[in-house]
Amino acid sequence: MFALKTRRMRFLWYGGLLLLVALLSFALPKIANAGLFSSDSTPQAASPEPAVPANPYDAEPKPLTILDCAKCHPYQFGGLKQNGGKHRFDCQDCHEVIHAYNPLRNNYAEIMPKCSNCHELPHGEAHSTCLTCHTNPHTPRVVPASGPLDGQCASCHTTQITELKQFPSMHSEQNCQDCHHTKHGNIPNCSECHEPHFASQEFSTCTSCHPVHKPLQISLQGQTDMRTCSGCHGDVYGKWSKTPSKHGQVACTFCHENHGEIPQCNKCHTPPHGEKLLKMFPDCLTCHLDVHDMPSKEKRKP
Repeated sequence: MFALKTRRMRFLWYGGLLLLVALLSFALPKIANAGLFSSDSTPQAASPEPAVPANPYDAEPKPLTILDCAKCHPYQFGGLKQNGGKHRFDCQDCHEVIHAYNPLRNNYAEIMPKCSNCHELPHGEAHSTCLTCHTNPHTPRVVPASGPLDGQCASCHTTQITELKQFPSMHSEQNCQDCHHTKHGNIPNCSECHEPHFASQEFSTCTSCHPVHKPLQISLQGQTDMRTCSGCHGDVYGKWSKTPSKHGQVACTFCHENHGEIPQCNKCHTPPHGEKLLKMFPDCLTCHLDVHDMPSKEKRKP
């Protein structure tokens, strides 16, 4: 009898324990979400719900913002964001009339803003139809390099066209779009067509000597890396870079101020010999042999 009573009490005890665990597992998440176990002792204020009028027509609507427009017009918004240029302002500054298109009235052209509302003719009378080149007013900086611009470059870029004609080179034989491809305003890298003068040369240095539209009118700069000369004058550079004479301490551009210039010795040197000897040997190189590798008592560079 005692054993039966003991088993009964044990059963009730275990059952009560299981019931308590079940109740806690259900209640604890709700208690935690209510913030009762928060480490912050400050009572957690509930976020106020926005007031919704019983009749929505009792509310005063707010003006549309740019982001409101973007919800329905993401393509136009993305274009302005990436390539909008000076067109990145409030949509309704251009679109004064919105959501008024009616296919029955065919009034699309009527409600669309006109470029002339803000712009005059920046490219002159010859180019008065803006959308021929600026095909998307939301990406005005994206202008195709071909199509309507074919053969039209001289209308604006007169200096460049004049240089190409006045100073013929292989660049003069190319169409503008061969270099300025992809889009209008594209500045190509010289490496697209050319090899460097030496292995580690940066292509950003090309234009310091070669004006792009008259590349054979070479303008040497005092800071020009002398290895640049080795690209065409390899034999001369090889001798000059190893000569023990004082000429090996002078940069190419010091003597050759202009590309192709052959300077006279008296440009730097006063007559080092008497008048009688100079009359017998008027050409300095009769004795000094090679201006880039003159005879010297010093040891030759390795």
